[in-house]
Amino acid sequence: MADETENVRRTVELLWRAPSDVQVRPGPRQRTTVEAVVRAAVAIADANGLAQLSMRVLAADVGLKAMGLYTYVPNREILLALMVDAVAVEDTAIDTSATIDAVLRAVADQYRDEILRHPWLLDVPAWRPVPGPGSSHRYEVQLSAVAAAGARSGKHFGDVELDAVIASLRAFAIGNARSRIDQMVTYANSGMTDEQWWETAGPLLADAMPEGRYPISSRVGTAVGEEFAGPGNADHAYEFGLTRLIAGIIRG
Repeated sequence: MADETENVRRTVELLWRAPSDVQVRPGPRQRTTVEAVVRAAVAIADANGLAQLSMRVLAADVGLKAMGLYTYVPNREILLALMVDAVAVEDTAIDTSATIDAVLRAVADQYRDEILRHPWLLDVPAWRPVPGPGSSHRYEVQLSAVAAAGARSGKHFGDVELDAVIASLRAFAIGNARSRIDQMVTYANSGMTDEQWWETAGPLLADAMPEGRYPISSRVGTAVGEEFAGPGNADHAYEFGLTRLIAGIIRG
């Protein structure tokens, strides 16, 4: 409990540090900055995944000894919080004058695009995040845009509803992004396109599955395979699901 309390305190301190606050405790003469350390960590995670990001690897990347890195970032948990906040500023801007459905779609797109740029975010626990300036700015812009667009269309969201709207769009977008990444990773690892896989698996499954036992599944699976030349299509699922999620939010 005490260690976790200290972690939260140090995380808040580092997230909301002034630009000149480059070190978090006394140590050797500064050779880098917290910002540079976080940028390097993001680059390593982007290239190799979060599992390959250790404090030792990061220290070597920024030209420090392992212990020297701790004068900038106290531990890996706090480093991850800084990384998450750092990439939150990359969002495509939301057109605050757009229609409510366009604004809701833009919010979802922000989260999906972020995961596709930085797949390692899927491996970071997302519950009880400590808000930093990047994520706080994003949230403020999203809330403002949704509230304004809703009001223009005659849809007034309460404060708890506003948060639920953002959370629902985020959950849907991240879930679909995971499917899209799985699709890309599967292709990269197997060397087979979905079409090639379906050409092999489709006939084998048709022979192996008892005829008539799964009539609806067989019909739907065949239709999906013919439509997408594979077991499905994450982009199509995103467009289909998001359109209906947005319609439900607007109807209330």
